[in-house]
Amino acid sequence: MEQQLEDLQKQANKELAEVSDASALEAWRVLYIGRKGKLPELLRGVKDLGDEEKRVIGKAANILKRTLEEAYSVKQESFIASAPNKLMKALPAGRQVQANEASVGHLHPITLTIERVQNIFAAMGFIIADGPEVEEARYNFDALNIPSDHPARGEGDTFMIDPKSVSGEQDVVLRTQTSPMQIRSVETMRLTPPFYVIAPGRVYRREKVDATHESTFYQFEGLGIGEDITIADFKGVIAAFFSTFFQKDVTVRLRPSYFPFVEPGFEVDMSCVFCAQKGCRVCKYTGWIEVMGAGMVHPNVLKNMNIDPTKYQGFAFGGAIDRLTMIRHGINDIRMFWSGDIRFLRQFSNCHSGPRAGIHVDAGSSPA
Repeated sequence: MEQQLEDLQKQANKELAEVSDASALEAWRVLYIGRKGKLPELLRGVKDLGDEEKRVIGKAANILKRTLEEAYSVKQESFIASAPNKLMKALPAGRQVQANEASVGHLHPITLTIERVQNIFAAMGFIIADGPEVEEARYNFDALNIPSDHPARGEGDTFMIDPKSVSGEQDVVLRTQTSPMQIRSVETMRLTPPFYVIAPGRVYRREKVDATHESTFYQFEGLGIGEDITIADFKGVIAAFFSTFFQKDVTVRLRPSYFPFVEPGFEVDMSCVFCAQKGCRVCKYTGWIEVMGAGMVHPNVLKNMNIDPTKYQGFAFGGAIDRLTMIRHGINDIRMFWSGDIRFLRQFSNCHSGPRAGIHVDAGSSPA
C-alpha cells in the first residue's frame, strides 16, 4: 500500500500542475481528496492491515493528505491573486488604467492562531462555540465549582463590574477564563452526550504586565463528554492537536495539579519541537514545554450542566492562544502583539491558517 500511496501522490501532483482554472482545480480536489476521492477510497483498505502496518500506512496517508490539501490551497490562492490581472487584459486597450499599488492588509498573528486551533479541532469533530466576555459570576465561578472564598474571585485578580449598574442581582465580571463556555455551550445548544466543544476567546485578569503576562489575552477551552471517555482519550486528542499545530510528532506528558473544576487535574507538557528534547533555551533545557491545564470534569460541574455524573464523564482543558503563538514563531515578549508596531506585524503577512472550518455556535450573550 505504500507504493500505492506513492503512485497516487505522483499522479495527483502531475495533474495538479496541468490545472489551469478554478473549475478544473475543484474537479481535482473532488477526484483526489474529496469525501469519495481516490485517497479516502484507498484508506478504506487500512482496516484490513496488521497493527504495525496500519500504524505506518496511517501516518504516511495523513502526511499525504496534508500535502495534497496544502498544494490545493496554494493553487487556489494563485488563481485568486491572478484574477485582477486577467480582468485587466480582457479590457479594451483604451480603458486600461494602471492603479497605484496599495498596501494589502492581513490577519493579526493571534487571529491566525485562533483560526488554526479552530480548524484542527473542527477536523476532529469539535463544535466551535463563542460566548460573552462580560460574564455572570455564576458562570465564571459558581457553576465551575469555584468556592466563594477562592482567591481568584477577589478584586485583586478579577475585573469587577458594579452589579447595580448591570443587573442589580448577579455579580458581573470580565471573564477571567474561557471555562464558562463549558456550562453555556451545554445550556444554549442543549447538548447531550457524547459531544465535543472548543471555545476560543478573550479573557481579562488583573496581571502586572511584563514580557510573559498581559491583563488581556486569549485562551481556548475544550470539553469532551461521553460514557466511556478516559484520560487516555484526552491524551490522544491533545497529542494529535499539538502534532498538527506544530507539524511535528509531539509527545505529551501529564503532571498532577489542582483546578477546582476538574478531578483529577493535571498540567500538560509537550515534547520540545525545537530541540527534539535534547535541551534548548525554549524548553529551559528540560526537553518539555508547559502548554495547558486540564483534567477530568468534576462531578459537581457535570451536575451544573444537568448531566448525570454516575453515567457520564469527560475531559476539559484550557490553553493560551498568545503562548502558542509565541512558541510557534519564537516571540519572547507578549507585549509585542498589542504594541501596534507595524514592523512586527508585517512579519506575519504571508502566514495563513487555512480555510474556516467547523460548526460555529454563539453560546450566549452578555448580561449587560
